[in-house]
Amino acid sequence: MNKRFFILLILFGIPSLTYSQTSDPARSQVLGDEQARHSEDWVRSGIIYEINTRSFSPEGTFAGIEKGLPGLKRLGVTILWIMPIHPVGVLNRKGPLGSQYSVQDYYGINPEFGTLDDFKSLVAAAHKLGFHLIIDLVANHTAWDSKLIKQHPEWFTKDSAGKIVPPNPDWTDVADLDYSQPGLRTYMTDMMKYWVRDIGVDGFRCDVAEMVPTDFWESARAALDSIKPIMMLAEGTYPKHHLKAFDASYGWNTHGLLGPLISGKISVLSLDTVLNTERRCFPRGSLRMRFSSNHDENAWDAPDVVKYGVSGAKLAAVLVNTLPGIPLLYNGQEVGSPTRLKLFEKIPIDWKDGEEFRELYTTLFDLRKKEPALTEGAMARIPSSETKRVYAFTRIAGASRLLVAFNAGASEFTGTLDLSSVVPVSGSSITLTDIFTKQATTSAVPSSKEIPVKIPATGFRVFRIE
Repeated sequence: MNKRFFILLILFGIPSLTYSQTSDPARSQVLGDEQARHSEDWVRSGIIYEINTRSFSPEGTFAGIEKGLPGLKRLGVTILWIMPIHPVGVLNRKGPLGSQYSVQDYYGINPEFGTLDDFKSLVAAAHKLGFHLIIDLVANHTAWDSKLIKQHPEWFTKDSAGKIVPPNPDWTDVADLDYSQPGLRTYMTDMMKYWVRDIGVDGFRCDVAEMVPTDFWESARAALDSIKPIMMLAEGTYPKHHLKAFDASYGWNTHGLLGPLISGKISVLSLDTVLNTERRCFPRGSLRMRFSSNHDENAWDAPDVVKYGVSGAKLAAVLVNTLPGIPLLYNGQEVGSPTRLKLFEKIPIDWKDGEEFRELYTTLFDLRKKEPALTEGAMARIPSSETKRVYAFTRIAGASRLLVAFNAGASEFTGTLDLSSVVPVSGSSITLTDIFTKQATTSAVPSSKEIPVKIPATGFRVFRIE
């Protein structure tokens, strides 16, 4: 669902909410001294690929996705997130096909995409190729003609006149669920268990997770963990979600900086402010999903290659894949598609061009798999000779050492990076290998510990340090 976020959330990463259905006194707590829940290794090292079934293939079906799995394997993604798979409501529908987030039947399959057997085939094929597969769960609301609203109208939020209401005035195609109803909680938990236990999905991306009470998510997660290890991704920025319920949450804080950074409207040092606030507010070990686009951003704003330009979209991709967290790729980004994939229509992706983007993402994903620094390593800032437009940092885990630097300026950067924290002894030599060009440069470390580097305008360099 489309979001509007407070300016403080975008610029400073402060965990605030635009929409708040429930009153939770812990919502504003700072939890940096607490520990996030344990996540499976495949989650921590994951590379998420979001699939809009309508647009991913010419067929717009589960079978079309299944045909594309070998290509996704070559690309290097590891976790497939399928947007809602359920039948879409007709009553108060938006657009010709309706929103996939207007669910008519949580146990059903959208006939537009195929049958339950088709979906089972997709899950089995994905698992055979080594993917994990999660599905979108829309737990906050249903379509106005959903099975639940017919069978259990008492499970829905009502106004003072007893009339069922939408979650907010803009979402006219959906009706709000009321989680004060014990029967609803039992139903939703049993439904989630069905998709994990009986169908074999590996978890859920939970739509507007902050609008559903945290204690429901915690209870449901405990029930799901009794079946098998899963992944839970919260669409939200609520720190408490990381304690018991969710593995990862949306990194809206870093996403909100991309446009202003790439356009040069703010100093690159703003990234320090956002990340420091994140460390202070979120439990230790919290996984944030980093992204430069997703279905909402693509549909309601613009694809990243349109918003940021070609060079800006590439720079955004590097940051998404090198900052601490789990990277997301939305279908079409890997070919630099400029097409807006409208959510209420079937808009196909043109896969013909974009080899430069495919090579970029393949290289970044391969680096993530080979270098523990990107999944386990701490991030440390590296000073540059131009602090307002050049930002550099290391990711280090044992012998795995990477240096990332980007230039948000409109002209080439020819300056220095201070590697005192990396090479404490002057006179020793250091080898920097560019992961994209494979060119290695060995030089003696001067007494200043400052190494000369060139970075293109709106560009980046990523080095392996030896």
